[in-house]
Amino acid sequence: MLKKIFLVLLCLFMMMPLAWASDEPDIRVGLVVKQFSAQVDSTGKIVVSGNKKLTLKPGKHFVSVKKGVLYVDDKKVGGTRLYLKADDAKNPLNLNWKTYRGSLTVQLNNDKKTLSVINTLPVEKYLYGVIAKEIIPLWPEEAVKAQVVAARSFALYQVNNSSYEGFDVRANDMGQVYGGIKAEHANTNKMVDATRGQVVTYNGKPIEAFFHSSSGGYTESAANVWGNPVPYLQAVVDYDKESPQYNWDKTYEPAQLQRILEQSGYKIGKLESIRVSALAKPPMKAADRGVSGRVKKITFRGNKGTAVIEGTKLRNILQLNSTLFDIYVGFSRPDSIEVPILNSFGQEIGRKKIPIKTGTSKGAGSFGVTSDTRVLTGVKGEKVFIKGSGWGHGLGLSQWGARGMALKASKKDKEYYKKILTHYYTDTKIKKIY
Repeated sequence: MLKKIFLVLLCLFMMMPLAWASDEPDIRVGLVVKQFSAQVDSTGKIVVSGNKKLTLKPGKHFVSVKKGVLYVDDKKVGGTRLYLKADDAKNPLNLNWKTYRGSLTVQLNNDKKTLSVINTLPVEKYLYGVIAKEIIPLWPEEAVKAQVVAARSFALYQVNNSSYEGFDVRANDMGQVYGGIKAEHANTNKMVDATRGQVVTYNGKPIEAFFHSSSGGYTESAANVWGNPVPYLQAVVDYDKESPQYNWDKTYEPAQLQRILEQSGYKIGKLESIRVSALAKPPMKAADRGVSGRVKKITFRGNKGTAVIEGTKLRNILQLNSTLFDIYVGFSRPDSIEVPILNSFGQEIGRKKIPIKTGTSKGAGSFGVTSDTRVLTGVKGEKVFIKGSGWGHGLGLSQWGARGMALKASKKDKEYYKKILTHYYTDTKIKKIY
């Protein structure tokens, strides 16, 4: 008898982890947010439930708000929420020409004028539609795994900390880019399955795992980007030299730059000088730059006033790839010179471009800047040059850096992605939570 009881208890004990492991949460994704209408279609029937129950024929239908009331096509359905589900899973729902797993919720917003459409589905299926939109599917597996675990961590953090009305995360770059079924890729789906339930944790909880394309050699701390310190978002060395955006540049006529500033509300008159510490090798300790050298604030002075602009705001105004840049004022200079190639008889048999060194520093370049202030002289032909590095806010995981690390890892190490993640997210642990 005791033996039978022991065997029963043992079986129950062995089953417990399996039941816990299948406890995968759902996530609510805002596909359409605060719009007046949206198109829903399917090759099969669509079941609508809520204030009224309807079964829609296969084909195209519209949900909308009219005078504070929800409509499906020309049918007044009322209520504050409608739930749409495919009658047969083989015929999934399409919203605005994109196909999605799971169900759709049409929500009447508090303003009573607009609606939002929310896709509810298991987190792992959500990640299927995210990863191939955020990283190149054919990159090294360990880099893709790192992206998957970061994306899952971000998603689960949002599930518990969302401030949105009725959903957890946006489907665009305000959250994570999510493209539904057609955005899925076999390689990235495989990496989602291989890391199922794994997240980056700090003090035992999933972190808000921000990531970006490329830092330009050094990531940044949250305190220098948002003004609020986050213990796991600290500045670290990056390995992103192969990023196509590791170096970039922009050139402005002084009048053009002045006009852009005026259009953004900074009416300083004719531009006379620009003040920001010269970019140096990180880690930096300048008051107007972050540890990586990213611009925290920059001062533009004109004949009618002065404007002190935050680096992140200037990035938006000028549409810069990042805030890791330096500025110099001067005249256009060629990047290279072309010289003829002569044979032994002095005949030209070709031409060759020889690059001209511009005195850049770690790709962002100070171009001989020795003072914090760049003075504009007003001489004809003078230009403002911006030389920068990286793409994105520079916080957390660098995707190109993860690739760089993965390429140097042993092919036998199938958990190297954990080293990548704990490098970019300081003092964290990787934990399987389901």
